[in-house]
Amino acid sequence: MGNGNSKGLSVNAKTIILLILFLDVGFTVKMIHKYNDMKDAGFVREKTFAENMEKRIMKAFGSPEEGFKLVEEAVGQKLEAEKVADSLRGQDIKIRHINQELERAKEQLEMEKVQLQKSERDKRLLLESLKEGVYQSEPGVDGKFTWVNQACAEMFGYTSPEEMIGTKVRDIYVDQKDRERLVKKLREDGVWMGFASFCKKKNGEHFYTERTSTMVKNEAGIPIRIEGIIRDITERKRQEDEWQKEIKELKKKQ
Repeated sequence: MGNGNSKGLSVNAKTIILLILFLDVGFTVKMIHKYNDMKDAGFVREKTFAENMEKRIMKAFGSPEEGFKLVEEAVGQKLEAEKVADSLRGQDIKIRHINQELERAKEQLEMEKVQLQKSERDKRLLLESLKEGVYQSEPGVDGKFTWVNQACAEMFGYTSPEEMIGTKVRDIYVDQKDRERLVKKLREDGVWMGFASFCKKKNGEHFYTERTSTMVKNEAGIPIRIEGIIRDITERKRQEDEWQKEIKELKKKQ
């Protein structure tokens, strides 16, 4: 062993080291035993848990295999449901896109409608301002006026267009066969320019008129209305008659 003055460790130091090693080994052995006990207990708990789960599965599904099968089916149904959900989401996006396009188209149509109405109003105002009569009527011989401007209404002795609209066109002719001739000509040729006729006003007063009329047809070629411009040529007719009389008188003197 040697004394405290010899080289190496003293007896006291060696004793202390041995005691520490002994104590550490004892502690280690105790810890190993404790771990083994815990492991065994854990194994028992795990085994018990597995047995309990198996019993529950047997009670619920009849067998573990049947339980696994049901789980697989549930997983498959979930995946299928997710696919359907994805498809519906895609369709929802498409539907929203279509709705947006429809809204834009609707807005465009509304704008075009407003512009068309404005254009129609401007056209009506222009026609209303004309001193010559402008009219639209049904295409048949017995057709009625469907629209006239203020000048046309006043020409035939009416105070407003509304008063004249709805009256029969043939009633404005002194000789109602003129209406038949006009309709026949328009059906054949589509237009008659400079058509002169003897007409009458609401109060029965007679006067001369001249008009340019057009037969309007649809895409199928079916007449849908007659429209035209009519003017009072009574004064011009009177002057022409006077000139004719003067010419005749001059010829007699020659």
